[in-house]
Amino acid sequence: MIISVTSLKGGVGKSTISQNLAVCFAHMGYKVAIVDTDTNASSVHWSGIRDEAHPHITVMGIGTSEALRKNIKQLEKDYDIVVIDGTPSLSKLVSTIIILGDVVLIPIRPSGLDIWATEKFIEKYDQAKALKEEVKAFFILNEFNSRVSLNQSIKEALAELEIDTLKSTLRHRIAYEEAVVMGMGVYEYKDAKAKKEVTALANEVLKIIS
Repeated sequence: MIISVTSLKGGVGKSTISQNLAVCFAHMGYKVAIVDTDTNASSVHWSGIRDEAHPHITVMGIGTSEALRKNIKQLEKDYDIVVIDGTPSLSKLVSTIIILGDVVLIPIRPSGLDIWATEKFIEKYDQAKALKEEVKAFFILNEFNSRVSLNQSIKEALAELEIDTLKSTLRHRIAYEEAVVMGMGVYEYKDAKAKKEVTALANEVLKIIS
């Protein structure tokens, strides 16, 4: 099972979502790997500070489309779930990440800039669909606040696009920032609300793929 987490915009939470999903899946008993395709290598660094007392998650960096294609099939054999932590670029690598995913998650923050960035992404998405019969892609709202009018407007704007939006949303919580600097996911942290959010997201993704 391959889960691609990608977007053409930086700072939307790709690595945070990748890491937290991986942690949640690992605690569910799945054997999990993360493929970090970003030059910042955030997930690789995160793995370096992860305590061995927590469930093991293999993390490796792969920076080219060719290398990703060559390695992904073996990874899929060796692991129950492979999470691809995407890169914010218009490169060939992004198209490969979309095509390889059994499900593609596109994090989006509730801002006008993020909505505008989706136009470029949908171009890549349409190109990928021309090469793969079915691409299961979904937006995921990150740092969402239903009480802010702009946030609701963004949610309504996404409903007009050809890509569906997941029911699960992630709120703006300091727990996500605190957990990552300790090599953890919020599933392992002290914020019960954040843990509930990530668990709901993981279960929704599993339901889509099954």
